[in-house]
Amino acid sequence: MTTSTVQFTEERVKIAGTELYVLKGGNGPPVLVLHGVEGFEGWLPFHDALAEQATVYAPAHPGYGQTPCPEWVETIAHQAVFYHWFLQEQALTPVNVVGIGIGGWIAAQMAVMCPQYIRHLVLVDAAGIRPQYTEVFDIFITPWRQMIERCFYDATHSPEYQRLFGGEFQEFGGPREAGRTMSIRMCFRPYMYDRSLPGMLEKVRLPTLIVWGAQDQIIPVECGQLYQRAIPGATLQLIEQCGHWPQFERPQELARLVTEFNARS
Repeated sequence: MTTSTVQFTEERVKIAGTELYVLKGGNGPPVLVLHGVEGFEGWLPFHDALAEQATVYAPAHPGYGQTPCPEWVETIAHQAVFYHWFLQEQALTPVNVVGIGIGGWIAAQMAVMCPQYIRHLVLVDAAGIRPQYTEVFDIFITPWRQMIERCFYDATHSPEYQRLFGGEFQEFGGPREAGRTMSIRMCFRPYMYDRSLPGMLEKVRLPTLIVWGAQDQIIPVECGQLYQRAIPGATLQLIEQCGHWPQFERPQELARLVTEFNARS
């Protein structure tokens, strides 16, 4: 277990015919943090650092084990609708949204659909855009242990890697299997992108920060550059010596970037 300096609670919120499992902690403006393909890994040091100046909502996506999946949730766009529903029911708008990996894809779709619900948008190594000159690594045909190691710049020096993945590892089955299955359902064809997304993002007029691990070997930095070009006024910030998962590998630095950005008017 990670040691938390911020008290947080476990909640189950009835939304759209299911119960959303969400961790909530901190005090300040609301921040919704959407996890990536790795699935829900509990309250993280990243959440803890964010919660020093914000009220952090860290849910488990529908279909990722802790939150049952309604029959109608089958795509990234459906997840975006679900989270709009959550924000509406909880009266959290406008909210700062941080999306990581496929969570970034969900957040981008949310910004296209209902930008009035979002105050600041942060996309971290986000899926959703097809690169032109490089490729998104195929995580679905790669043994999961190899995929996880590839998500880090240097797994051997990451406390979060050791805590979450360093012990006995279950390749198939177990608590992470539902999330992998759901990710394949949503992201396999076409693989990790929506060809319409870049064009739709041109309508987004939200303050947007794009953060990328400079050594991301899953979703190349080119995709971050394409997001920056697609969203008017977006800023791109690289984190050096960091792979696909800054929330695990550089949690304090990522939290600092997000907190400073969200503090802007």
